[in-house]
Amino acid sequence: MKRTLSAVAYLVVLGVVLTPPAAEAKCRKDCKQVIGATFRTCKSECAKGKPGKQCRAGCFSARKANRMTCRKATNPTPPDCGQVATTTTTTTTTIPSTGGVVAGALTATPGRFNYNSMLGLPGANAACNTNFPGSHVCTLAELQSAPASELTGLRDTGGNLVNGFWAIDSSANPLQQCNDDAAGGSGLNWEYATAHTPSRGQKVPLTNASGALGTVGTSVQCNFSGNSWVGCCR
Repeated sequence: MKRTLSAVAYLVVLGVVLTPPAAEAKCRKDCKQVIGATFRTCKSECAKGKPGKQCRAGCFSARKANRMTCRKATNPTPPDCGQVATTTTTTTTTIPSTGGVVAGALTATPGRFNYNSMLGLPGANAACNTNFPGSHVCTLAELQSAPASELTGLRDTGGNLVNGFWAIDSSANPLQQCNDDAAGGSGLNWEYATAHTPSRGQKVPLTNASGALGTVGTSVQCNFSGNSWVGCCR
């Protein structure tokens, strides 16, 4: 019986190596959800109408870049979905450290800081040094002078995306620094817990996807205007 070689076998005999066509790169559904959530958060922080046009454009650009990175990655998985880490070392597996000026961030808090079982700036400074050795609470000036690369993708010690900071400024009016000016209060900044005195605070928003800080907001309620983050700087 005469046997014939199949077309594939014939090509192999001739030394032709067949390789299957590469599958089209795909971004996993869970990564698409992460990228979409980041995009929506970014847009929500932009001003309405024309003033926020540039901010929204940055959000769209960041989403496009994140999608491209995810599609090109070999095995993209949340939370980074294929993006290359900005540093090669971290202090723990859950606390990112960007190095440089901004070392990281504490979890979001009302204007009455309470970290490491201590109120106000002493507790926040202690918590920064605990989580990011050698660091202290970031002042507004330090945040504004930090390169955008150190704020892009910043997460707090709980792994949450940071979307703004309390604007800590010792030169500002204490009544814009959540000063505990109530009768019998401590008289110290960032220890005010209610809303019955003129004491208020300041916040500065952060577009996490681009690392851009927004305009400082003044006269915000310390206790129920929404929690914000405390940065840790070296």
